[in-house]
Amino acid sequence: MIEVLPVPPQTFREHMKKDVKALAREFEAVLLKEVLKDAFRPFLREKAFSQRVYYDMFLEAVSRKLAEGGGIGVADYVLRSLKGREAYKSEGGPNRPLGNMVLDLVRKHNLPSWVAYIPAVESGYNPEAVSPKGAVGLWQLMPETARRFGLRVDDEVDERFDPLKSTLAALRYIRYLLDRFGSWELVLIAYNWGEGNAERFRGLNVWENLDKLPGETRSYLLRFRDIIGI
Repeated sequence: MIEVLPVPPQTFREHMKKDVKALAREFEAVLLKEVLKDAFRPFLREKAFSQRVYYDMFLEAVSRKLAEGGGIGVADYVLRSLKGREAYKSEGGPNRPLGNMVLDLVRKHNLPSWVAYIPAVESGYNPEAVSPKGAVGLWQLMPETARRFGLRVDDEVDERFDPLKSTLAALRYIRYLLDRFGSWELVLIAYNWGEGNAERFRGLNVWENLDKLPGETRSYLLRFRDIIGI
């Protein structure tokens, strides 16, 4: 039997004017109530209608208390996602033309959409960016890595400055790292600190060994965790 949820007594626009945190808690309370109702369904099926109404009110109250007390993390995830999306836009994410191109290619390569955030962190979506260490372009690729994944980098031509070609190379590199390490935490460590250094963390709980990372890589990893919740 399909349950039809009641129409909210307010428009979507009015609903979204609410405090985001309160809205996220409401969402979590509704979800918790549905989970509890499903768990109690065999028990409630044998009760009279008036008793079902009472238990429904009871479960709703319990769900709200659980949500207000931290719930199961859904509300926090919603808040992190919203925070990440705003940061993503402010730093040159997919709301810009280059970002749209990158996001489209990320999806075509069957990678998660948040991978398009990497150039925002690395270069602020500036295809002309050059680091003191010699990393270049949107994705801040080093010469050796760029050549490994199909770019021409020599005295005459440096294709790392080409947004399309460098994005294709970077996505091939990220796919390679994912196939090699099988862990997004290690992919990010390898991208920021090098593949050899990432190997040292194989089999370890990265989050329990953050003190073994250099400050820059630790901040890099924590930034992605806070934004995308990995």
